[in-house]
Amino acid sequence: MTTTLLSVLFGILIFCPYIVTILILMIYRRLGTAPASILGQAADLTTPFLFLSVYIIARTIYGDLVGFYISIIAIIITIIYSILEKMKVKEFLIKRFLRKVWRLFFLLLSSSYVILLIIGLVLKIMQYAL
Repeated sequence: MTTTLLSVLFGILIFCPYIVTILILMIYRRLGTAPASILGQAADLTTPFLFLSVYIIARTIYGDLVGFYISIIAIIITIIYSILEKMKVKEFLIKRFLRKVWRLFFLLLSSSYVILLIIGLVLKIMQYAL
């Protein structure tokens, strides 16, 4: 019973990762913290769920080896962004850099999530129509 409940809850969070963001914003709002000040924290906690969601949706649409490509793209983005950050800033702070990269991943994965959902929906409609 507990395992089933946890797997359903985890499945819902994977399918719709923005539930985490909404829950965090609601909790902090009840505590009296302004939502604008904790939006970054909510994005930080949503990013791992976005990684999983994008992986699962992309694997469903395109098949195997998608995880490898997602990992390679994430590493390349991190390397390129670190080079640009090092050229731009005098003092390279690792913690600040990782926070920027993590939030960049949030933005990229959010757009990828929406695009992949649209592509998957269109492909399924075309599959059923033919």
